[in-house]
Amino acid sequence: MEPAHRDVPARPSRRRRLVSAGLTLLVAFAATACSDGPSEPADPPDTPSGLTRGVALSPAGFPADFSQLNAFLDEVASFGRGAVMWNGAWRDDVVNGTNAGTVPVAARLVAENSAGGSRFAPIAVFGWRSGQTLYIAVPANATNDWGNAEARVAFRAAVSSYAATHRPALLFLGNESDFYAEQDPADYQRWVAAYNEAYDAIKAASPQTRVGPVFNVEHMMGLGTFSGWTTPHPEAYTLHDANRIDVVGLTLYPYLGLAAPADVPASYLDPVFALIGSKPIAITETGWPASSSGSAVAWQPGEAEQVAWLARLDAMLATRSVLLVNWLFLHPMASGDQGTLATFGSVSLRTAAGAKRPVYDAFLSFGAERSSGLGATAMAATRR
Repeated sequence: MEPAHRDVPARPSRRRRLVSAGLTLLVAFAATACSDGPSEPADPPDTPSGLTRGVALSPAGFPADFSQLNAFLDEVASFGRGAVMWNGAWRDDVVNGTNAGTVPVAARLVAENSAGGSRFAPIAVFGWRSGQTLYIAVPANATNDWGNAEARVAFRAAVSSYAATHRPALLFLGNESDFYAEQDPADYQRWVAAYNEAYDAIKAASPQTRVGPVFNVEHMMGLGTFSGWTTPHPEAYTLHDANRIDVVGLTLYPYLGLAAPADVPASYLDPVFALIGSKPIAITETGWPASSSGSAVAWQPGEAEQVAWLARLDAMLATRSVLLVNWLFLHPMASGDQGTLATFGSVSLRTAAGAKRPVYDAFLSFGAERSSGLGATAMAATRR
């Protein structure tokens, strides 16, 4: 768990603990829904122009109940230029890694249900850590860091197999890896080497797939003052080979350091843009909490604040090449520890009762006039 300000609920280990009842249920559900081979969807229809917008896997009842998964996937498909993000461990046997090297079932489920990108863009983030706990070791090598040659081979096999089968428009390696750059600087450089190997394997399997890392803006740029993140970690990006980054994934939660959307300056993302230059970006997670779930928090939650943050973000991104913006959840979290619920549980487009929040329709029209995004050409490429 990353450090948190004493007056703010402790920041959870990124909402998606790699070992959880919800993940177990999803894998069990997905196992009955996935086919044994690659899907053969019909030719994709024209995709509306404009920015691709999506959400993480968040059906009604999650993270303990995934029985409404099909309804969730259908709803995102109705967005017209939507995306569904799977963000999880790179192997289904998270702790022991007995099946390391094979594509996680839930990642396959999302890609296969995307119908080759014609229903929604499948977004995959292959993670390998939860908080300060690493999930790298494999049965052939118990070394739990990126010096593990056998783990690197298995990681490379999983991500390149996913790319070869599904031809995704975007594929991300590691989630918010800037935290690991701070945690273990020496092994972070070994991770970058493993990333490079995986990048090359993915591009050999699917040349049109754009590959990149994911960083948390507030932590990497030292803007998360409510969580104690005041020291920038630009090395998380600069230690990478820029020639092996096609897109920079960003998670963006300004309320971890600022109380209200009106407090977020128009220049908020300028330090990120100065760091990465003209690289295209994908906002893999963003949003604003609609409620505090009964906890004392340092920011102002509310549905009006959600709409205000979306408008603020639109202005910030006006001059950038943006491929994707994901609001965190479609439905709010139905269960979780209090800190997680207060910080992320209500960053959703719908209420617990299923009603659309005001931000829902605003998000569906977000970026409609932009020429960037994953348009028909890019999404159709998932079939080639």
